[in-house]
Amino acid sequence: MRNCSKPTRRLCRIAPAPLRAIFFACVLLCLAPWARAQSAPPLPFEWNEAVHALAEKIAPILGSAHTFAIEVKDISSSAPVDLNGLQRSLADQLDTLGGRRSKGPTADCQVQVTLSADVSGYVLVADLSGTETPSTIVIEVANPQKTAGPPPAAPSLEAKVVWRQQQRLLDFAQADADPAYVLWYLLEPERIELYEFRGGTQILYDAKTLGRAFVSRDPRGRIVLADATHVATYLAGMQCDGAWNPTFTIQCVQIPGQQWPMPGVSWAFESPRNYFSGNMIFANGLERKFPAFYSAASPSPATGGHSKSLWIVAGVEGKAELFSGVTEPASKFAGWGSDIATMAPACGLEWLVLATGTGDWTQPDRLQLYQIEGDRARAVGQPLQVPGPVLTLWPANDGKSARVVTRNLETGDYEASIVTVACRD
Repeated sequence: MRNCSKPTRRLCRIAPAPLRAIFFACVLLCLAPWARAQSAPPLPFEWNEAVHALAEKIAPILGSAHTFAIEVKDISSSAPVDLNGLQRSLADQLDTLGGRRSKGPTADCQVQVTLSADVSGYVLVADLSGTETPSTIVIEVANPQKTAGPPPAAPSLEAKVVWRQQQRLLDFAQADADPAYVLWYLLEPERIELYEFRGGTQILYDAKTLGRAFVSRDPRGRIVLADATHVATYLAGMQCDGAWNPTFTIQCVQIPGQQWPMPGVSWAFESPRNYFSGNMIFANGLERKFPAFYSAASPSPATGGHSKSLWIVAGVEGKAELFSGVTEPASKFAGWGSDIATMAPACGLEWLVLATGTGDWTQPDRLQLYQIEGDRARAVGQPLQVPGPVLTLWPANDGKSARVVTRNLETGDYEASIVTVACRD
């Protein structure tokens, strides 16, 4: 209860009762739409995925030249989602992708979305009118209740150590120029080593000094091969391009805020830190912002039924989070380390993600394979125990294996391994 009698306090002014009643009524009227918007239930994961896939198809047709308006109708008579919420979500997704929502009664383009059902589930059909070429887009909504087929074979992880050395190793790559001619590239914090083998016999060794743009206790690096004789290396704030012509030469340039290329996307590296800022630029020029992360994974192109909006990021705060085309994570996964990578579908399983454990640099580590089903992650197979911390985990170019660098705590060696998925009946 307020005390208005103390002279040291500002005088309390109490409005007459009728005025207070009018005031509170106005406040409630103003807050009512906000409260309704806040209480609208979010779309289920599968529906949010379908809406984002629909937005990705519509956005290039609209471009920036057209304003749009959306109408949603249900002809299934059994829609399990709120139609207003679906319409609002689609409009928000189109805004994010560069669309211009109409603020008046008219729009250049009308987007008519029809929700229908068939024997396999629900379907979203978008008819666009007012664009240069009228278009119809069909997106199926994933059915989480779909009857599963025969149980898949049990996956297991296998690691083959292909290199050991005493010096710190950041990444490695093997390039087969022909069946008998093999090149090995080994990336260290300040140099790159090259080995040339002919018929299994070493015929050349070379090393080039790269230097470093920033000093870090936990340096990171990545090798990207264009072909057997052209290699690019990425270090914090620095890119080095090497080629054989006829001997090996390499040139390095410092690039603040550099983009590290990944399949179909690039990640902005946070120099002089050892993580990525969260900005991703896709091949089509679109950009998305995630929380800062150490590594990230999205479905393999060979994975069916998943949109390009899905990303898991292993954040700098120790959390792995799944994003589905929206700003808030769809789910969080416990027990994951800072390094993750997508593996190609195997053993009858679709989206597979390889993740390290949560130990520190003084402990042996493990690698665990997870199957991503909707917004859930399920560990499949037994974890692969490794004799020390995993320092590097990058997916191979074909997505079927991963390059892993560990430090063996017993020998002190840095070990380069190729990790693959095998199927056991």
